Amino acid sequence: MSVDVTDDPVQFDDVTGSESDTFPKPRAHGAAVMNHLADVRNPDAGRSDERGTLYDRSLSYWREHVGDRDLEPHVAVDDFEADWLPSGDYALVLTSSRWKAGTGRGDDYRSYYEQHLKLREWGPETDDGERELRKPALALHVEIMPQFRDMVYKSGDSLECPYGEGTRLLAWTTWAEDPFEIERRMYDALRAVYGAGAVDLDDRVDDARRISKAEAHIRFHIDKKNPAVETLEQSKQLIGWGGESEIDAHQRRQKEGWLEALVESDRWHLLGFDPQRYSTEVKIYQANQWHKKPKTDPFHHPKLEASYAGVDRGELPHVSEWDDVLEHLRAVVATHARWAGIDRSDLAADDFFDGPESAPWDFERPTGRRSMLRERYEDLATDIYREALKESTTAVYDILRVIAEHDGANYDTLVERTGLARSTVRYHVRRLAETGVVSREGNPVMVFFVSQVVLERAREILREVRPEDMPEDLDGRADERRERREKQQASDDDQTDANDAESDESTGDATEIGFQYLERLSASIHDLAYLREQERIDDRDVRVRVDELPPPLQ
Repeated sequence: MSVDVTDDPVQFDDVTGSESDTFPKPRAHGAAVMNHLADVRNPDAGRSDERGTLYDRSLSYWREHVGDRDLEPHVAVDDFEADWLPSGDYALVLTSSRWKAGTGRGDDYRSYYEQHLKLREWGPETDDGERELRKPALALHVEIMPQFRDMVYKSGDSLECPYGEGTRLLAWTTWAEDPFEIERRMYDALRAVYGAGAVDLDDRVDDARRISKAEAHIRFHIDKKNPAVETLEQSKQLIGWGGESEIDAHQRRQKEGWLEALVESDRWHLLGFDPQRYSTEVKIYQANQWHKKPKTDPFHHPKLEASYAGVDRGELPHVSEWDDVLEHLRAVVATHARWAGIDRSDLAADDFFDGPESAPWDFERPTGRRSMLRERYEDLATDIYREALKESTTAVYDILRVIAEHDGANYDTLVERTGLARSTVRYHVRRLAETGVVSREGNPVMVFFVSQVVLERAREILREVRPEDMPEDLDGRADERRERREKQQASDDDQTDANDAESDESTGDATEIGFQYLERLSASIHDLAYLREQERIDDRDVRVRVDELPPPLQ
C-alpha cells in the first residue's frame, strides 16, 4: 500500500520527535529481488519458444529432462555447491506451474508455464539407503517467466511488458544482507542448471531490478512476549487514532495459529518514523510447536519482525534503495523493542542471529509515545464515560462492567450476565470496537479492553458513575430483560400462529416490517450468509421452518 502522507489529519512532527539511540542490529531475513533480461535473440522467430531467451532455454530443458508434471519435482543438480551455502549437501530441484498469461483466445487459449528452481538439502541416509530432500534454513527459490507482447491473459487482455520483451526473474531467499547477494545466488542457480552462458548481465535491464520483499527481525526471550504484544497493539491504536477512520482501509490485525500479533499500515509516520511510500508490516510470531521445545532451544522464543509489504501505486523500490528500506525496517523493530522494554540481555541467539552478541546499531528512535498514549487513553476514557452514563439504557454499562469484571468475556458470558439478546450484545460490542474501547479476538470471539491501562481506567469509571451498583443489581436487570424478551417472544409466536392460520403465505402490506419468504427477496442464501458473517444481520434476523428440516438439523 502507499499513501500521500499530506492527506493525514495528524502529522508525526505534531505529536513526536526523535532521539539518537543504540540497539543490537536487527537481522535481515527473507527478501526477494526482481530482474528483467532483454534477451530476445531472434525477434522475428515464428514461435515464441524460438526467440532465444532464458525462458526458452528453461522450457527446452523441462521438455528434455522432465516432460511430465507428474514427474516433478525433478532433481536438476544433485550436488549443488556455492560459497554462500552453509555446510551440508545441497541440490537444485525443478518444478513448473501454470502462469497468468498465454496465447490464443477463447477455447484456443493455452497458458504458458513458469519454471521454478528451488534449493533443497539432502537429509541423512535412511535404513533403506535413501536420502530425502528437505527445505534448508537458507532458502532460495527462482521463478523464470516469459515476457512477450503477443501474450494475453485468459480474459483476452494483452500482457503488459513494462520493461520490454525477454525473461522475467524473481528470486526469493533468506539471510541475505544486500540485493547483490540475492542476485548472485539467483545467477549461480540458473547457471548450474542451464549452463554457464544462461545469464548474460549485459541483457539485464537496470531499471527493472526491484525489491519485492524485505524483512528484519530480532529473536527475544519469551518472558517479554506479553509486553511486546501489548506494545504492538498500542501502535495499532495510535495509528488508528492519528489516522482517524481512514485507518480501516490501511491497517489490519489478526491472531491465528502461532502468529501472536500483526499490524500492517502505511501510516507509521504517525508514530514518528520517516514517511515511506510503501506499507510496512510488523508482527510477533513463534515457531510451530514452540511450547514443546525447552527454553534452551532458540525456537521456543518469539520473533519481532518488520517487513516491507508492497505498494498499491507506483513502482517497487529499486535495489539501490535497499539500505533505506532496511534502515526503516530495523528502526521499526528496534523502536518497538525499546518500547516493550526488551534489552540486549533479553535477546535469544540462533544459527543466523547473534542475539546478545549482535553488533550495536545506531538509529533515530521516535519519542513522545507516552504523551500520545496518555492523550489516546483520555479520549477513550471520555468514550467510556459517555457510554456508561447513557440515560436511555443501562445495557452498555452492564456490558462494560462484565468485560471489566472478567478481564475479557465471550458473547455467551455477556448474554448470560446481562440478560440482553445476543443481537443487542453484538451491536453494542461492535460500536465499542469501532470507537477503539474494546477489541474482538479469536474464534469464538472474546471481547477485551484494548489495553491493561484502558481496563483499569474503565474499572475506575464504572465505579464512579454507579458507586451504589451491586452484583445483585446487575443480576436483577438481567432477569428483567429476559422476562421482557420472553413475553415479547410469546406475543410474536401467537401473532405468527394467527397469520399462518389465515394464509400459508404473507398477504399483508408490503411496507410492513417483518419476515418474508426468501423466494420473494432479491437476496440469495449466500447473501444472507455474507451479511451474517459481516454482523450486519444477527441470528434473530433469519427464520427457518424446522418441521421441514432433516432431523439432524432440527
